[in-house]
Amino acid sequence: MIDLREKHHLVYTHYIPILIAALVLSAVGGYFAAKLPLESDLAELLPDRFQSVQTLNRIRDEIGGVGHLRVILDTQNFEAAKKFAEDLEQRLLQSPIVNYVDYKNDVAFYKKNALLFLEMSELDSLHATVQNKIDEEKQQLNPLLVDDLFGDQTDESADADLAAWEEKYQDKEPKNYYTNEDSTILIMKVFPSEDNSSLSFVQKMFDEVKSIVQATNPKEYAADMNILYGGNFKNRLDEYKVVKDDILGTAIYGFSGVFLLIVLYFRRLSGAILITLTLLCALAWTFGVTYFVIGNLNTITGFMFVILFGLGIDYGIHAFARYAECRRSGMSFESSIEKVVCQTGKALTTTAITTSAAFFSLMLMDFKGFSDLGFIAGIGMLFALIAMVVVLPAFLTLFHKLGLLNFQRQADKSQVFQRRDFRFSRAILVATFLVTGYAFYSVFQVEFEYDFTNLRAITEEREVVSKKTKGVFELSESPAVVLADSRAEVQEVVEAARKIARQDTSSPTIDAVRSVFSLVPKNQPERLAKIREIRQLIKEEAEGVVTGKDKERLDQLMQYLQVDEPFTWEEFPQKDKRQFINKEGEIGNFVFIYPSVPLRHGKNAIEFREDIGKITTGSGKTYYASSSNIILAEMLIIMIQEGRLAVILTFLVVFLIVMTDLRSVKAALFVLTPLALGVLWMVGIMHVV
Repeated sequence: MIDLREKHHLVYTHYIPILIAALVLSAVGGYFAAKLPLESDLAELLPDRFQSVQTLNRIRDEIGGVGHLRVILDTQNFEAAKKFAEDLEQRLLQSPIVNYVDYKNDVAFYKKNALLFLEMSELDSLHATVQNKIDEEKQQLNPLLVDDLFGDQTDESADADLAAWEEKYQDKEPKNYYTNEDSTILIMKVFPSEDNSSLSFVQKMFDEVKSIVQATNPKEYAADMNILYGGNFKNRLDEYKVVKDDILGTAIYGFSGVFLLIVLYFRRLSGAILITLTLLCALAWTFGVTYFVIGNLNTITGFMFVILFGLGIDYGIHAFARYAECRRSGMSFESSIEKVVCQTGKALTTTAITTSAAFFSLMLMDFKGFSDLGFIAGIGMLFALIAMVVVLPAFLTLFHKLGLLNFQRQADKSQVFQRRDFRFSRAILVATFLVTGYAFYSVFQVEFEYDFTNLRAITEEREVVSKKTKGVFELSESPAVVLADSRAEVQEVVEAARKIARQDTSSPTIDAVRSVFSLVPKNQPERLAKIREIRQLIKEEAEGVVTGKDKERLDQLMQYLQVDEPFTWEEFPQKDKRQFINKEGEIGNFVFIYPSVPLRHGKNAIEFREDIGKITTGSGKTYYASSSNIILAEMLIIMIQEGRLAVILTFLVVFLIVMTDLRSVKAALFVLTPLALGVLWMVGIMHVV
């Protein structure tokens, strides 16, 4: 390794320039480190070459910023909630930051045109069901019918079919408002007027909406009215705040705890101050460089300050302990510095190079959570080495000359190594064997955490909102999106996605597929002809034949059968057209694929991604779907795949460096055995906890 004997005197003969350079670089690095933004967008953790990331960026370019803020009105007085929503809507629309507010459906439109949303095959089936019911009732009225000759001839399936169809076409008719079953909440969706979806804009919009809500004074409408906030905008703010608070909290507790331990160990405040100040210089350099190389921190690298503080402090403890040991044994200041730089520094250099190389190997990973961490930790360990071997001795020199760091010689202290028996070695080996055996068993018991709700920041308000709004919206509000190249190809993508849904009977993940053609069906004249046929059938043949509950069902059906003309795009409710309109106000070539399984569980998200992540149309063209959940699924897949590779690669790198340094395979294995046992025991603790 590096021979420092010829240069060690520089750290105490030129300590003033060294300290000035270190502090200036620390000030510059700290300035840029403070400007590092915390990026909470999970798409940023995947490389840009991933198809899902490219598709998501195309979607954002086409649609603009996606997301909204929810205002949830919680009260037993639903009439008061409706009145408050109407007044609040008017106030919100006066704000330049709000584009539109959505909290109710155009029920009249959907009731009038419900049957036009059924496929021709479904209308044929409805016609057959009505015909079968009429035929059955006519048969029951036939005086020549002989009952009980071969058992009960009543066909109960016709009743069941009519009931099922009644439920099916009524499902096409939405509720008047976005409310739950007992109408104790009313949900308002507030959409931004800008395409900007940056965190600062989201915070600005939330503050603006909250201010308007408070100014409207909900308590004047109903004394029990409570206002809650939700939606993906609010969730982003919550997650960012929780992560930021966690980073700050762990930094404070970690810094304070380690500082206190150093004070207690060395029994002097000056040692803790010197070690900590030196390490803070290294951290400032590290994150200053990070600002220029990476440009941001993510939810994983945001905690690197605490991690590097914990890793780097070891170097300072070793260096300062060696200096204190030398001084107490009677060595001169200059000789003590030589020991710190040349002997302890050599050992620290081997350790730092080994550790940083292991971290740098993570830069080969595609997952930026690994690669960014590898870069930051790698340079962080090297900067910590430089700081402890160069800057710390310079600080020691300064404190020595100022008389702030004095050590009393102790007669029993010596630099001569004395061999001693290692007591309890057998007991320790037995305990090690037992603990390792359990840890090895635990390796096969510890499972990967797939439930995103256990990984995300769930605030108390978010949990309450989730429970209160459950079931209000039938379709998932996180569909995957496919961006087709033309209107003709939109229909091809829809057909391909629906084919996947039909064929996947073992583990279906697709609930519905929608495009602009789902809003305005192309073959409305054919559907209208079939609707008239059903209407005529009921008028001419069901009157006086079908009675009781079945007559009520047919009377109800007749209300839906009154539609007699097709509707156009212009007639479709504006609020439901918006998701299909791009930033230029034109109809976009979007296909929305809604999941039938809760994507908060990673395995469901992965299966959904496997089903529709890549879609090949009948013409042979390939399209890729994307959404935040597909990004999450790909992130899980790459983490699992690269996680194993990262462990193997880091162990291999460390082994090669240690073997090169020690020039012995046996010695390298001897050194790495405690490391392997430590990792194994960590897994055992994970299983217990």
